[in-house]
This record gives sequence, C-alpha cells and structure tokens, in this order.
Amino acid sequence: MKKSINYFILRAISAILLGALLILCPQNAIFFVVITIGILFIVPGLLSLISYFTSDRTKRPDMPFLLAGIGSLLFGVVLVSVPNFFVNVLMYILGIILIIGAIEQIVVLIRFRKRATVPAAFYVIPLLILVAGVLVLFNPFKTAEIAFILIGVTCLIYGITEFIYWLKFKRKYNKNAIS
Repeated sequence: MKKSINYFILRAISAILLGALLILCPQNAIFFVVITIGILFIVPGLLSLISYFTSDRTKRPDMPFLLAGIGSLLFGVVLVSVPNFFVNVLMYILGIILIIGAIEQIVVLIRFRKRATVPAAFYVIPLLILVAGVLVLFNPFKTAEIAFILIGVTCLIYGITEFIYWLKFKRKYNKNAIS
C-alpha cells in the first residue's frame, strides 16, 4: 500500500514541478520538446545500427537493412542540433492546418445551409479556429508560449488535485486500518 501512496505523491510533485517550469519558462519549453523528440529518434536509430552490426547474419539472414536506423538517427541529430528550425516549421504547419480546418468547417456549414437552417452560433467555433490559425502564422513563438503556459497550468491543477486525492486516500486508508 505504501508504494501506491508514494506513487501518488511522486506524480503530484512531478506534475506540479513540470507545470511550474512550463509557466515560468514557456519560451524554452518548446525547444526542449523538440530536443527530446530528437533524442527519441536517436535512441532507436542507434539501437538498430548496433543490432545490425553486432548480429550474426548467418543466424538472421532476414535482418532489415540499415536505412530506417540511419534515417532515424540522422533525423534525431538534426532535431537536436537545430531545434529552432523545427519549432518554426512546426508552428507554421500548425497554423496552416488550423486555417484549412476552419475553412473546411465553414464550407461544410455553408453547403448544409442549402438543406437546413444553420444557426449563426455554429459559425463561432470555426471562426475562432480560423483566427487562432492566423495568429499562429503571424506570431508563432508567442502562440507556442501561450500553449505551454496553458499546459503548465493544467499540470499544476493535475498535481494539486492528485495531492488532494492522496490526502483523502491516506485518511480513508488509515481510518479503515484502525477499524
């Protein structure tokens, strides 16, 4: 039972610390995310290269070619070495996706209006998505910072509620242990 209680505390503290870090340093968070993704590409790339060169081809003639491992490794190295480029590209792609999605929703609503009445309120969300997409295109770094601040606030709330659950669970467990 103690292990699960310690796990509650560990999760709560981790979420609170992550949330505080994201709120206090949102401009650096996106770069760390890109670097972490790069590392997550490097590790399997290295493992596949090591596996390829250390395996006995007589026992495993069907060993896959190195291309996937080399590609993964090179992509990871590029992500780690130039995260600024990928942050810019990702934010512009996100902005374009939001704009295309919003336009598509508005077109669907306009087409549907020919068959039925579409309340004006139905256009609010696609218009908000369109505005968000335009904002991302014109100010990608500020948008990323705001997103990470929101994620940070969410992590803080999660950590605090996790800690509250732990306190409630601990009291209930102690009450049941006595009786």
